[in-house]
Amino acid sequence: MLWMLVATLMALSDLPTLKSDKPFLGKVAAGENLKFHLTIPSGRRAIVTLIPLNGDADLSVSLISEIPASKTLFKSASPALQIERLMLPRQVKQTEAEISISGVTETQFVLVVNWTDRRVVVEPAKTVLAEIQWQEVAFSEDTFLGALTVANKTATWYEVNVKVVGLDEGKVSLPTSFVLGPKGQRYLGWVALTSKSRIIVTFRRTPKADAFLVADCVSRVVSGVAISPEIEVAVDDLMPYLQTLLPVGQALREGDWKRAGTLLVATLRRNPQTLTALHAFLQRTGVRLPRDVLGNRVASGFGAISAIISAASAVNLPKQEQVVITVK
Repeated sequence: MLWMLVATLMALSDLPTLKSDKPFLGKVAAGENLKFHLTIPSGRRAIVTLIPLNGDADLSVSLISEIPASKTLFKSASPALQIERLMLPRQVKQTEAEISISGVTETQFVLVVNWTDRRVVVEPAKTVLAEIQWQEVAFSEDTFLGALTVANKTATWYEVNVKVVGLDEGKVSLPTSFVLGPKGQRYLGWVALTSKSRIIVTFRRTPKADAFLVADCVSRVVSGVAISPEIEVAVDDLMPYLQTLLPVGQALREGDWKRAGTLLVATLRRNPQTLTALHAFLQRTGVRLPRDVLGNRVASGFGAISAIISAASAVNLPKQEQVVITVK
């Protein structure tokens, strides 16, 4: 195995060396394969970009830190005239790499490499409620471009608030507030983070989140279908009439579905406006039932469904959790 590594490194020394401060302009013929040598410094991450000026060529990178090199092979094969880009992970020690450009058709191209020791960090690293998914697509020394998705790790409902600090608001179009249900996720969009900016995501147990929790449980009772955890419906106009359901939501979060059922039935009987608001809420989520049928089905057995048990998993979950996304 050692002799294979030595032979590979000797072969690399004969190849043109790609450097971060010197983009390479070249041409590859159809069926031809050009190779380059790249040294990635210890502790740094690399991004290799192939920009086709015409034609179609594919990009691949092999890290020569393991044998066989195929174990560390990265490939990009986009359609013609589209940029090929490969993100290489942070290297624990200085690593030699072989870059290959394969011509699908004759192609003129620019080959560029950038690296950095910075990265996008989510703090705290261990969370109970929120899961942050950052899909990075490009970076420079100070700016990191990626797609941001937020997921709910729990089996209950939370309201999510997103605050952007240090970025031009005119260039950022992230939603500021939404409700996310059990195991749901929401794609927020593209963000260009810098070392001077951060995104703060806060999960909160709020009256609006509790309204969704109660409506979800009622939907399971009356229609046998849960509300989609990623559903986007406007309920602010209904919230004044749904406030009376908050004790029901609290009972569900405590796992006491029997008390929740009793409170719900009593509340709907005592407050016709609450029943009307709940009916409108469910209609917006796609549950189509006459108002009187909704009331009768709730009264006939709210607590007698296994779906309510899922709400019991909210017991002892924190009321709030905050995560911060930064460049470090």
